[in-house]
Amino acid sequence: MGMPRPFPVNQFSTVRKILFLAPNYPPAMTDGSSRAFRMASSLPAYGWEPMVIAPPAFVSSGESAGSDAPGEEASGVKGERIWRTGPPVAVEELEACGVAALAYGGSMPPKGTLGKVLPSRFSAPGLCAIWEKHAGALAENVMNRFGDIEAIFVQGPSACALEIALELSVRHGVPVLFDLQAPLTRPSSFAPSGSLHSGDGSSLEEKLLTSGYSLITPTRALKEYFLTRYFGRVTHDDITIIADTPSVPANDSRIPGEGIPDSSGRPVFLLQRLTEKETSDFFRSLSSSMGAAGGCCSGAVAVTHNASEKMLKKFGLAGSVELVCPFSEGDLLELCRKASFVLFASGRQDSGSLRVPELLVDIAGMGVAWVAVAPDEVILRFASEAGGLAVPAGDGATLAARLTEIAGAGGGMFREGIEDLSQQEKVMEALVREIALTLPV
Repeated sequence: MGMPRPFPVNQFSTVRKILFLAPNYPPAMTDGSSRAFRMASSLPAYGWEPMVIAPPAFVSSGESAGSDAPGEEASGVKGERIWRTGPPVAVEELEACGVAALAYGGSMPPKGTLGKVLPSRFSAPGLCAIWEKHAGALAENVMNRFGDIEAIFVQGPSACALEIALELSVRHGVPVLFDLQAPLTRPSSFAPSGSLHSGDGSSLEEKLLTSGYSLITPTRALKEYFLTRYFGRVTHDDITIIADTPSVPANDSRIPGEGIPDSSGRPVFLLQRLTEKETSDFFRSLSSSMGAAGGCCSGAVAVTHNASEKMLKKFGLAGSVELVCPFSEGDLLELCRKASFVLFASGRQDSGSLRVPELLVDIAGMGVAWVAVAPDEVILRFASEAGGLAVPAGDGATLAARLTEIAGAGGGMFREGIEDLSQQEKVMEALVREIALTLPV
């Protein structure tokens, strides 16, 4: 018999506690941040109270740190409880693109005019590095304070987070659910600083995959990778796919953050995980493609922190493309929802990735027309199956053809394939079942 269907929280006699080790939790926008936030904020409706160990928050000039101070508890949006591993990061002296770079895993540059002349080695640690330095002690304090925590949820990479979870499990006799976003032996070149200890990835990955711990992954491709790598030692039943789900927009109208343009009726280009050279190559290809496609992308909004007006002028795109650097998920999603169409471009250094970026899942769920440009067949296959258009990275002719196609359709809705996306309710029910299976009988 299968596990019983979870009921809403008001049908539970007690609320159960689960420790959430989340180095990628917002304000971070690294891999897994949206996933961790949506899981943690949804679990209270299923009878679980997440106790989240999260990275420092961002704070602007004049804002009070409040309960976001290190080691102090803050309330989440839907009942989750949050402890930050460091004091809020003051971002008022940084340009938007600097804050965005920090959110995506970069280091904190020196403030003021010194930040423009000092080399990068003088930069302060990024959000992930701060989390890894203080999370172990903070998590131990929370475990000691709340003796009724019944389970631990942790995302990896980082290896540090996984090791903290293992240590807490042994010390407190609490089971762990591991959410693996990527192979530990093949970390992304864009992985946040400190996300893997040198030489530790292979042995730690083998330990997790072959030691009977509960494991979930976001994609079938990643599960198949682990099954192949550990053939004969890991079975299909050892790993469960818990897919990412599209975001559900708030019912109330929201005001985009300062400096975020109105994208209504305009194309939006999301340049994700592109190096500066790859960004330059993209705009070169785009300039050529726009000419071949009849200038269909004039007035576009490009989301990137690796470009400049000088780069746009170089390729004849000045005045046709507006550069922006949103550093919150809300602003980024709002840009996409209002767009005539969305182009998502992923860098070659992420080639071989075995997961679909959460942002791309969000876009597919919006119903807006979209196209993915990527070197990775997992992303391209997802685009083909989920209602978008797929273009292999570097294929200028195909890009021009797809831009012409998407502009000729007048933007609007591409519905085909949308029904294949995972739904939040079913995904959360599957997650709750996996948590229940970790608990002692």
